Amino acid sequence: DEPKAKAKAKAKAEPKAKAKAKAKAKAKEAKPAGNFKVCVCGGAGGIGQPLSLLMGMDPNVKELCIFDLNVAMVAPQGVATDLSHLERKCEVKGYSMEVGKNPIDHLEECLTGCHL
Repeated sequence: DEPKAKAKAKAKAEPKAKAKAKAKAKAKEAKPAGNFKVCVCGGAGGIGQPLSLLMGMDPNVKELCIFDLNVAMVAPQGVATDLSHLERKCEVKGYSMEVGKNPIDHLEECLTGCHL
């Protein structure tokens, strides 16, 4: 009776080991990079610039839009120009808007199609 119990336990352990090996192999497979459009609102500020850099380095980001108001210390177009020199597939564009203007009238191109 004891050898049968050992055989059953071994039979149950084998599928688990195969499943673990399969999961490991699947995790190692390179997943295709996404084609996301991301907009960083306030991207020319002290927090927005490093965030924009991180987004620009992410292989899932295809297009990065940096938006800020025209009163920002650094123009968003300048931040976009700096980030466009990254050795990545990401296309970077900068957008600014005057304080008091209606965002819906000025940010259509920037925000249309954004995933994040």
